[in-house]
Amino acid sequence: MTQRSRSAFSRLAAAAVMVVTAVVLGAGSVLAQGTAGKIEGTVKDQSGAPVAGAQVLIVGSAFQATTDAKGYYFMNNVPAGVVTVRAQYIGYAPSEVTNVRVLAGQTMEVSPVLHQTAIEVTGITVTA
Repeated sequence: MTQRSRSAFSRLAAAAVMVVTAVVLGAGSVLAQGTAGKIEGTVKDQSGAPVAGAQVLIVGSAFQATTDAKGYYFMNNVPAGVVTVRAQYIGYAPSEVTNVRVLAGQTMEVSPVLHQTAIEVTGITVTA
């Protein structure tokens, strides 16, 4: 083999290594995007005012968030699929949004509305 042939072979081998590395690293990011999405939104009451400190959760999972002062929340890395999102806060009836389709690599907007309700307290029995 001549020097020129060895140099061409070395360049070809280096290019092949770079292509394989790019494919492997790219496949990892595609797989990460292919399995999870994001849910975000704003929780408001029936008059349209934001509800700060409300708990927002995905029913049947450990995913949950708390709204900020503007009623905004978000949940990252939510598994792709169909879920039910519940919002709740003391003094309001819980609100559920069903059939929310979480798409991999995308952000879904879910903005539940809470309605004020009276809190029912059961009677207290004192025995002496």
